Order: sequence, then C-alpha cells, then structure tokens
Amino acid sequence: IEIAKPAPEAPVPAPPEPAGPSADARLRRDGYSTIRGGVLYIPETFASQTGDYDLLLHFHGNVKVMVESAEVAKVNALVAVINLGVGSAVYENAYAAPGTYEALLSQIHNAITQRGLQSPALRRVGLSSWSAGYGAISTILQVRRKTDPLDAVLLSDGLHCGRLPERPSELNHRQLAPFVQAARKAVTGDMLFAITHSDIDPVTYVGSGETASYLLDAIKGEVEPVENSPVAPEHLHLKSALNAVEPSLEKKMEPVRDVRAGGLHVRGFRGQTREHHSAHLLQMGATLFPELAERWNKR
Repeated sequence: IEIAKPAPEAPVPAPPEPAGPSADARLRRDGYSTIRGGVLYIPETFASQTGDYDLLLHFHGNVKVMVESAEVAKVNALVAVINLGVGSAVYENAYAAPGTYEALLSQIHNAITQRGLQSPALRRVGLSSWSAGYGAISTILQVRRKTDPLDAVLLSDGLHCGRLPERPSELNHRQLAPFVQAARKAVTGDMLFAITHSDIDPVTYVGSGETASYLLDAIKGEVEPVENSPVAPEHLHLKSALNAVEPSLEKKMEPVRDVRAGGLHVRGFRGQTREHHSAHLLQMGATLFPELAERWNKR
C-alpha cells in the first residue's frame, strides 16, 4: 500500500525589510537660513522621503507672505525669498555675472544640508517674482548655464520693458526676448510659465498687461492661445498679511482675461492703484502657486 506523502509546506515569506528613516526625519525646520540677498525657509508643506527637493525661488516681496502663500497652496518645496531694493535694475544687475545664480543655488543646497536633510538632491526650480523682481528672472534666463532643473517661471504683475528709441510707439522687444523663449518652451509643456497682470499703465515704460499680450502674440505661430471665461480666485486672508497691509486697503482680484497655450497661462485682473498691485503679491497663494503645486504634485 502506497502511503501519500504530505504536501510540502509553502515557504513562509520573509518579513519586509523595515523602511529606513525618511530623509527629512532630522531636518531642523525652525527659523530660517540666511542666503545671499535673502532667506531660506522650510514651509510646513515640505517633505522629502529620499532627499530630493524642489525649490521655489522668489524675488521681491514680503517674506512671511510668500512662505504662508506657498503653504496655503500646498507647494511641497523649499522657499527662498530675495529682496534687493527698489526698481528692476538692482535685480537685473545682481545676477549679471556668470555663475552668480548657480552660486545661490549652491548656497541654498549647503543650507539645507546643514539643516539636516539627508542625501539632498535638487529636483526642480521654480522662479517667481512680484513687481520689480522680474528683473532677476530676466537676467537669469539669459546667463544661466542651463545645468539647473528650471521647470517654472511665475510672474506676478511685474513684466515690464521700455520703448524702442527709434520707434517710441513700440515696446522694446529685445528686452522681452528671454521671456519669449520661455513662453515658447512653455507652450510645448516643457515648463510652466504663468503670469498675472493688472490694468496699471506706468506711462514711462510698458505695463505688465501689454507685455503679456506681446508674449501671447509671439507664440501664435506655434499654437493658438485659448481664451477661457475668467474666474475669480478664492480671496485669501493671510495671517502674515495683517502686518503687511492695512486690511481696509486690501483689494480682491477681479479677473478680466484668462488665456492658455499649453504651459503658458496669462490672467489679467482689474485695477490701476497701488493697492491693486499689492493684491497680486498677497494673493499669489490663490493665483500662481496653486498651478505650481498642481504641476509638481503630478510629476
């Protein structure tokens, strides 16, 4: 009589290896780090399991407002804010020397290393500005070595230029050339290029609404921009804004146009006063930063 042999027992799978600590487990989040021309903050929304990090580098504007705006928009990135003074020229000149921008990125990298992020690696850079801060981005777009992972440009009511000396009725297209190149890259989806502008006419130079229209015209040969029905963004009441502007002077963003062409997005808002201009800064957490968060959360 043949006795059936018992079936071999299935091997017991080995327990999974315990996951190592997150790269940000010992990250010191309090306070800020001083960098050239500004400060580096670690928002509450920043997290990194592996050490990879995104960087939102903003030029010109209240530091606390920018950090809180990034948090409200749920941007998972480090936030560096640079303030150099009044007028776009000081920002343009600050990054004119080749290597200055890369040195700033290196300084930020060293700062986050010293704060305890393990195996840090820069993944993506978003350059943003309000008002005169666009001058820094203009220069950076021209002189950067293109070794940085630039993925977004955000301009808040602050793309200006002069008029052509030989044709005073025409804007100086040479000054807008770096932004035209960025716009052409954005329409293919290779980067995000988002703009907000007001109705302000500075008179002595070209306003942000006219320059935005110029960019849209410049890319029409490659893609036809799509006009959308403008929708008012949620009005944010930031704690940090209480110390930045008198509440009674705050203006709501009233949209007048919304145009998209791939990754290029232009939104115009009503208003011709200083308070309307300030609203573009105070409401970046409801206008420009959510687009950045959406893009970076997808990839």
